Amino acid sequence: RLASPIGLDLGGRTPEETAVSVAAQIVADRWRGSGRPLAELAGPIHHPG
Repeated sequence: RLASPIGLDLGGRTPEETAVSVAAQIVADRWRGSGRPLAELAGPIHHPG
């Protein structure tokens, strides 16, 4: 699927930071991540196997 605009709102300002936000969205979508800060989550931070 295509998504536009792509990337998570990380507050980046540079092209490199934009690339990180795009990569973060790809990983989150691939593994069904919530995109929420880890500090807000309960339980393990890694999904089993």
